[in-house]
Amino acid sequence: MVKWGQMEKVLLVLGLLVMVYNLLYGLRLKRAVPGGVIGERSGQMLFLIAFFALAYLGVLLLTWNEPSSLLLFLLSLILLLGSVFVYLVLRLVDAIVASL
Repeated sequence: MVKWGQMEKVLLVLGLLVMVYNLLYGLRLKRAVPGGVIGERSGQMLFLIAFFALAYLGVLLLTWNEPSSLLLFLLSLILLLGSVFVYLVLRLVDAIVASL
């Protein structure tokens, strides 16, 4: 069972895992769409996803020994929801590409 004080770390790890999945999903999308606007911009999108995944890892490492606080919990929650948002955008792009 996860203690309340460890919830921030769990949320950060979940956000990092979702971002790694997003990166793999984005790579698959990039291979599926070689040209067009989406194909041209997918490299930039992948760079930003990779940058944010590294930022999640950095936040996790920098806050690992910090005491539990409401601010850290809110930060972790916002980052997790941000990674879910990126996943939803990738799914939208995938659906648009599939419909073409």
